[in-house]
Amino acid sequence: MFVQMPLKMGLRDDASFETFVAEQESVAVALNVLQNTLSKPRGSAFYLSGVQGVGKTHVLQAACRFMTERNQDSVYLPMGDESLPLIPDVLHGLEQTSLVCLDDVDVIIGNKNWEVALANLIVKSSVQGNTLLLAGGTHINNWNIVMPELAKALVSVLPIGLLPLADSSELISALQRHSRKRGFELPDNVGDYLLKHCSQNLPELMQILDLLEEATLVEKRRLTLALVKSVLPQEASA
Repeated sequence: MFVQMPLKMGLRDDASFETFVAEQESVAVALNVLQNTLSKPRGSAFYLSGVQGVGKTHVLQAACRFMTERNQDSVYLPMGDESLPLIPDVLHGLEQTSLVCLDDVDVIIGNKNWEVALANLIVKSSVQGNTLLLAGGTHINNWNIVMPELAKALVSVLPIGLLPLADSSELISALQRHSRKRGFELPDNVGDYLLKHCSQNLPELMQILDLLEEATLVEKRRLTLALVKSVLPQEASA
């Protein structure tokens, strides 16, 4: 578990369940089940799938923060991070942890050693009564599994599909939740302006929010439409 400390230190400050907006009712219900499971562990396992930018990493890190705030242990492992020296043995013993989050877990599918290690983790975590939260870009039904142990273990995993936010009001709501978490308010007219002139892609909007947060700190003033227009590039505000 030599990677646990730096990875936990790297959790995003704004990654919490309070700042996550679920447009689909089914997703909202599933995430509510997840939070209840974290509060009262019963050996459950979940798999979040969706394209990049839908909030998979956000949910995983929010779950870790949820556990930390309750003095429970958790581990977050970004399996797709090639800079980390991850080998299948890193999963050994993690079933003793209250919550294990494996991001981009589908990158290890097709590797026999990894699949066996993941299967063991799923089964042993369930026996221990701890929670396992997986995430990846590929739907679980489309995994090209080579080991029968993993195929059998996945029967107990609840799949949750995430879709990008499409409704303008929901996108603005997401930005406002994040801004409040950072200590400033984002007015509705600013949200409308950002969607019309900048982007309707949430990850891109979050990058813009970083710039606006810095501007409010430097200027020591609340966020207004005039401030936004003075901060953003002219081509974005045209």
